Amino acid sequence: MNKSQTICLFNSSTSWGGGEKWIQETGTNLSCNKYQIIVCTNPSSELFNNLKNKALLIAPVKLVNLSYLNPLKILNLYRIFKKHHVDIIVLGLSQDLKAAGLAAKLAGVRQIIYRRGLANPIKNNLINRFYFKRIVTKVIANSEEVKRSLLVRNSFLIKSSDIHIIYNGINLADTLADHKRINGSPVIIGNVGRLIEGKGQKHLVELAAILKEFQYDFLIKIVGIGKMRHQLEEYAKKLKVEDSIIFVEFLNDTSDFYREIDIFVFPSFSEGCSNALLEAMASARPVVAFNISSMPEMIDDGVTGFLVPYKDVKTMAEKVTLLINNAALRKEMGDQARIKISTKFDFNKNLKLLEELF
Repeated sequence: MNKSQTICLFNSSTSWGGGEKWIQETGTNLSCNKYQIIVCTNPSSELFNNLKNKALLIAPVKLVNLSYLNPLKILNLYRIFKKHHVDIIVLGLSQDLKAAGLAAKLAGVRQIIYRRGLANPIKNNLINRFYFKRIVTKVIANSEEVKRSLLVRNSFLIKSSDIHIIYNGINLADTLADHKRINGSPVIIGNVGRLIEGKGQKHLVELAAILKEFQYDFLIKIVGIGKMRHQLEEYAKKLKVEDSIIFVEFLNDTSDFYREIDIFVFPSFSEGCSNALLEAMASARPVVAFNISSMPEMIDDGVTGFLVPYKDVKTMAEKVTLLINNAALRKEMGDQARIKISTKFDFNKNLKLLEELF
């Protein structure tokens, strides 16, 4: 790749999640490789704040879902792309694809790449047909399941050969396989994610009720913020497990948290390539999750952790109980989880795949 080329990473969201984390890490590392990087993001976002002190060019943008119908918005984006001679743009949100994708096309941007991290089908409607046939040049899916979901309703909308799978990655040099908690008491069960219905944290409350019924010595720690916080706290009171669950506010750095826990339980209903799950595995923690979506691509059942039937909290409790009762199994599965990260989800290896795609 020619180092004079300019890559624009575009994300207008005000919230923080896996897509924003990917932009921050990818932009920083590509910049270290001395590529010209510009990040377009909302000035009120966590991503904007995190990048202010980085050696990156940041362009503040504000978009909503219908911004693509606003000529002034399109003109402003067109001017940004022209001013900075953008060669490649990577977009991760639907509203960004519609507005910035169109502006990039008008500005002559050579590659307009849509990065998809949700394992949900795309509607086969007139607008999407226009954008995927006329605007988008390539698609990045962060798991096989995400690619499958893109094609399930759109076999003629998107060519399978135009969808490139590049998993999220973890830099193992930044994580530590520390087993200092391996014989700790109580056994600490961890979870990281936004407190929304789709992340399934209510099943952690139900898990706590089952474990408490059998008098296991445990504690569940849930890291995250979201609209479900109060509802989850009330549910814990209803099931009389409020003393067994601790809610922790959002953490910029979760490395100490992963070192503190013994087991990572992830009852999410649908995922692409979950950063939280990968971070737990990189920290050599065994993982337990529902057997849905992209989970089988990350978790080797019985090797790096356990996959259980969707919403089957009873079976989830049985697998967690196995791990509670067997410290050696926790260590063995945790070590295998870290190996899995090094072979399939290593950040530097996946960054090279991205550069090859460029």
